[in-house]
Amino acid sequence: MRQGQKTTTDVIRVNAPVDDPDVPVWTEVLHAARDPADPDQAVLVNVPFLVDGLNFGDLVRLGVEDDRGVRPILEVVMASGCVHLLVAAGEDHVGELVAELEELFPVHALRIEGAHAELLSMSIHPDLDPDKVLEVVADFLESAEDFNPDLEEGPAIGPVCQSELGPLAWPIAGV
Repeated sequence: MRQGQKTTTDVIRVNAPVDDPDVPVWTEVLHAARDPADPDQAVLVNVPFLVDGLNFGDLVRLGVEDDRGVRPILEVVMASGCVHLLVAAGEDHVGELVAELEELFPVHALRIEGAHAELLSMSIHPDLDPDKVLEVVADFLESAEDFNPDLEEGPAIGPVCQSELGPLAWPIAGV
């Protein structure tokens, strides 16, 4: 629906299982735009942080809405071609890193979302080479005075994650 200069979309909440024993949560809640052609499908409109098999723009099939209005993602029907990666830039550096990335890459090709003022999840469009983004991020983090690649804490770059077509592995009974 278009209102003046802004475009709004009917957004719903969806969730997916988090498959990381080091993270104390079962699911990640995301936002999705309803598929007008199928009420049980939607397109993800934000970048996952904790779920590696999903990406911004993926078309997903949904399960039944829970009592909080959240629908579980049952499977990835069509991959967007985007990939994502997680970057822990550190509170003192996140703003500078985002500014540098926004200066170097087109806005449509690199979507950046933040959490807790130091963690970034980046969606990289298929028209953009993920290795170039990784190179810029790595160079930036290496120039930070508190970067130590041998430490588990502090600035770090996660792996590039592609969408995985097919069903999601839900460890929770009934999903």
